[in-house]
Amino acid sequence: MKQVVLRSGQPHVADIPAPSPAPGRVLVANAASVISSGTERSSLSTSGGSLPMRAIRNPDLVRLTLTHAREHGIRETVELVRGAVSDDTVLGYSSAGVVLDTGGIADFRVGQAVACAGAGNANHAEVVSVPGNLVAPVPDGVSLRDAAFTTLGAIAMQGVRRAEPSLGERVVVVGLGLLGLLTVQILRAAGCQVVGIEPVARRRELALELGAELALEPDAAKEAVAAWSGGVGADAVVIAASTGSDAVLNDAIAMVRRKGRVVPVGDVGFGIERGPLYVREADVLISTSYGPGRYDPVYEEGGVDYPIAYVRWTENRNMEEFLRLLSTGQVRVDPLVDLELPAARAGEAYAALSGSPPPLAAVLTYDTAALREPPAGEVVRVSGRRGDAKGAGAVGVALVGAGSFVRGMHLPNLKGDPRARIVAVASRRGTTASDVVRAVGGGDALTDWRPLLERDDVELVLIGTRHDTHAEIAAAALRAGKAVFAEKPLGLTREQIDDVWAAGRDNDRLAIGFNRPFAELSRTLERELRAASGPIQAVYRVNAPLPHDHWLNDPRQGGGRILGEACHMLDYVTWLCGTPTAVHAAATPAPADVAAVQSASITVTYADGSIATVHYSGLGAASLPKERVEVLRGGRAWVLDDFRTLTSHGPDGERTTEAKRQDKGHAELLSGVLAACRGEQPFTPGLTAAYVAQELALAALASIASGGVVAVAGPPA
Repeated sequence: MKQVVLRSGQPHVADIPAPSPAPGRVLVANAASVISSGTERSSLSTSGGSLPMRAIRNPDLVRLTLTHAREHGIRETVELVRGAVSDDTVLGYSSAGVVLDTGGIADFRVGQAVACAGAGNANHAEVVSVPGNLVAPVPDGVSLRDAAFTTLGAIAMQGVRRAEPSLGERVVVVGLGLLGLLTVQILRAAGCQVVGIEPVARRRELALELGAELALEPDAAKEAVAAWSGGVGADAVVIAASTGSDAVLNDAIAMVRRKGRVVPVGDVGFGIERGPLYVREADVLISTSYGPGRYDPVYEEGGVDYPIAYVRWTENRNMEEFLRLLSTGQVRVDPLVDLELPAARAGEAYAALSGSPPPLAAVLTYDTAALREPPAGEVVRVSGRRGDAKGAGAVGVALVGAGSFVRGMHLPNLKGDPRARIVAVASRRGTTASDVVRAVGGGDALTDWRPLLERDDVELVLIGTRHDTHAEIAAAALRAGKAVFAEKPLGLTREQIDDVWAAGRDNDRLAIGFNRPFAELSRTLERELRAASGPIQAVYRVNAPLPHDHWLNDPRQGGGRILGEACHMLDYVTWLCGTPTAVHAAATPAPADVAAVQSASITVTYADGSIATVHYSGLGAASLPKERVEVLRGGRAWVLDDFRTLTSHGPDGERTTEAKRQDKGHAELLSGVLAACRGEQPFTPGLTAAYVAQELALAALASIASGGVVAVAGPPA
């Protein structure tokens, strides 16, 4: 399909694989999408130029990059930066079209007209995939061209709601661009008296046409508003302008009455003068985008609605109300459209944004008649000069999932190994797949992984998707006869790991991404540990604080912290200690949902009398190094600090320390997987290790829930 992206700072109409149907997401064939002259013009200005100039404009990103380099090393950071600079940037966040697939959401039907919202979702593309709570039905009589304004309308409506206008109140709108003129109309529909302030004469004329009582130039505004309000001041001011100056906000405060309200919707300076604000006891109220639910992944991505009794106007209900106002004619968008072009001519539309004056609103249109059903398994072949040409015996690799970890860690290792050749990349976002394929010099980009399993040139499937899909993809790939390298975890339920185990009965060619035993310091520890005798006692402390809304904390996507990451550490202590027999665990604080555990102590006993405890915690400080392993055996002790230093303590008081650049064994593990694909060694850590580690993680959750000891049986016979 065709999609408008920002490539090297310039708009470009690219061939991108169309999104595939997915549960909880509505697949829509766009009829129209609206270019936001303010937001997207800003994207053009901040995305172009040299890397140093972009760094100057974004100093926070420089700080994040330096922090990442300290924690993850120069090479991984360089790969991430290189990818970020060369990646396409998706454009657009307000569109409308026809439903191709409902994603299992009962509120929609195939062929239905809908409006779509959200950056990264409602893109300028022929087909978009949008979470259900960001999709709203279009009423009869509203054109899809007009419905494409719904996201912008919801932004304006939320600004009005934050101003809490009541019938007959006097409200000033500062800035009569696209959002400002929509705000004027919504306020008029709410029964308010409205004054607009704007330097551009044509926009002032439009404001009067669309219901404003007065349209003023900024220089004369304060005196005119005072006269209009009988010297009292406006009840509220909604700022729809965008400027770095503090003057707009302070002028707005000067125009309101005592206890009035000021709502900044646009991006303005926030250096507030205390005196006028104090005298008026005015409220400055922030308006967050489309409304309640915005930036909440549980609402937007998870599809969990807020009960109407407690949150009357969510972002989706704001969208629906704007569409209703369009259907009644109380809001009109036709006078706002200065430019309408087919999407294939998007470059002309974006060029116009740099003109003087820029178009108030520009609309891109698409041919929905050409697409009446979901594009199945669409493949986009990206050609390019391969600077890393591989020999005929190279293993054909397909990447399924191409997030930051795969791109920062596995991709450089694959590109640098003559035994591997990346032939295809599948990712939920087509632009991500295309970005990676371009980065490796050519290949196929897809959004559906299933066609990859039928290809003869795919020998190894590398799975780097989010955790909830690992088992399904791994089982299907094994049954298709492919070799599999799966990032942890193997699965999130006993049924899932049993299914992968069953798939591996006839094709036991799976390696799991448990890399830490392959670290150089781990190999030193293993050699010295095997030279001692007797049972082992080990303590593995993990300091892993994450933001509350990080996807790994979501049991539905990441499986939670224990299933999603602590399995790594449980594999490591099992690699040290042998065959596990039982697990006892406790969590702090004790959660209502055991899958949502973020901090736990897990003790595993082993057949030879060894015992290991994994203290996995999200309670610590980010400044503390993440991992520390202490191992005791036969009068000796070892301390492995964050895979940077290994200190050995001997029985006679001798002590040695070995220091290395942090290495957690990723490159060595992947090298072994490629060797296994060529028949040179077994797949290790293989399906048994993957199964046992996940069984231990499941047993830990069961122990937390019951408070008792849970026996470990091992893989099925």
